[in-house]
Amino acid sequence: MGFSLIFVRLDGDDGADADRDGLRRFLAARGLRAPTGPGVGELTGVDGELLAFDGRWTDLHLDPLDKSEPLSGGIWHASLSPQECDFVFDLCVAAGWLIVNPQGDPEILVPGGTHTPEQLPSYLAEAGETAVYVGSGAELRQALTSDFTAFLAYRDQVLDESRRGTGRAAP
Repeated sequence: MGFSLIFVRLDGDDGADADRDGLRRFLAARGLRAPTGPGVGELTGVDGELLAFDGRWTDLHLDPLDKSEPLSGGIWHASLSPQECDFVFDLCVAAGWLIVNPQGDPEILVPGGTHTPEQLPSYLAEAGETAVYVGSGAELRQALTSDFTAFLAYRDQVLDESRRGTGRAAP
């Protein structure tokens, strides 16, 4: 179980391309290969092994770097471990991506100043919401895990009620 996170670059309400050179340098410095071919794919080492954090394989994925449309990436089941959050932070800074958290608060995280307030989607300001600016992998983890901890508490409450046979969670 974990959060899904989406990595994109925006210019207001429009998508923008990643810093492809920065992304290539980031991958090369870590001995990683971007996927090739159509669709998205997981990162692998030069040995072909999938990327792992804390000894566990990850489903962190990127668009192939030769894709003509703006590049994006993401992770389907983020563990939010310190090692994973450090990697995601550094990856997003290198590519110039922000992070969309579909689970909710915070919905938009801006690692390392990759976006200015003017580059964020207009619906944030219209809804009176703001993005969370994070300056490190540790800050990224803190911003995400506070909500994740609340989610886990709610999940446990629902499971406890279910085990007691009420079939509903207490308010």
